[in-house]
Amino acid sequence: MVAPVLLVLALPVSGMSIAVGDARQLPADSEARQLQDTVAAHFPPGTGVSPVVVAVRPGTDAATTDRLRALAPDAETRRLPDGGAVIELRPPGEADGAEATALVERVREARGDAPVEVTGTAARLVDFRQMLAERAPWAALTVLAGIVVLLFAFTGSVLLPLRTVVTTLLSLAAALGVVVWVFQDGHLAGLLGAEGLGALSLTAPPLIVAIAFGLAMDYELFILARMREARLRSGDDREAVVTGLSRSGRVVTCAALLLAVVFAAFMTGGFSPILQIGLGLTLAVLIDATVVRMLLVPATIALLGRHAWWAPAPLRRAHDRFGLREERPEQPREKVPTGV
Repeated sequence: MVAPVLLVLALPVSGMSIAVGDARQLPADSEARQLQDTVAAHFPPGTGVSPVVVAVRPGTDAATTDRLRALAPDAETRRLPDGGAVIELRPPGEADGAEATALVERVREARGDAPVEVTGTAARLVDFRQMLAERAPWAALTVLAGIVVLLFAFTGSVLLPLRTVVTTLLSLAAALGVVVWVFQDGHLAGLLGAEGLGALSLTAPPLIVAIAFGLAMDYELFILARMREARLRSGDDREAVVTGLSRSGRVVTCAALLLAVVFAAFMTGGFSPILQIGLGLTLAVLIDATVVRMLLVPATIALLGRHAWWAPAPLRRAHDRFGLREERPEQPREKVPTGV
């Protein structure tokens, strides 16, 4: 029952969008926000929108320059003394909206091999999205591979690290899905003094995932360490689950509550990116430390039984030789009297 609920909470992540954002991220009583609201109410759409700035270097043929200017109806061109030019293309809509990012793509397609560079708010957003698309999978693969290797070195199991990755990603997706549902789609955002912006801040999702994933691994190690210790002592898999959970559950819960209070304090401010990070981390910590670690983790380990600690024979031998172990403290030696 727990997994389907988390999957439902994670559904909005499929429609997540990121943006640089504008003054709407600020509280309604801030001066910058009031100015933007006034401009939007009394001036034509697009007034005050940051342009897409195109730098045309010397030596670029006139046909390329004309082709770039034709991409926006109100293009402004400033000629430079060295023969270059700066073209400002004003997109309709928001500075980081779909029209603006599409305009950046059209400029980069139209320039061909000409020495032309593009900058501006929309261009930075396009570059950030491209960087995430290219590097995020490699970063995630590196982190997940490291987690699997280290947990195997600690537990000697192949299945436990894989189960840890799946349950952790499930809790993170659920927390991030709620953030998308609130701040991007606008549901219940008013309760936090915010509004639906149509996209999340570009800094919020990476920070939420990185911080929450690290904390989740801490909780996982606390629980697995006690379960492994109990299993080595008793040899009973079910008793190891019960003993490990009873010995570590309160510590994990108290640590999670302390962090949740800290992260919840982020939601007392009025800046939307901070609100997003605060809500995302608060939910991620609470979901992971309660629903996942206290229910889903022991349930899956209990169902797997002795198979939870299984590894192929070659890997088992490697773990016996190189695996991580908690050393037992040395017993104090009994003092021998030296005299009467």
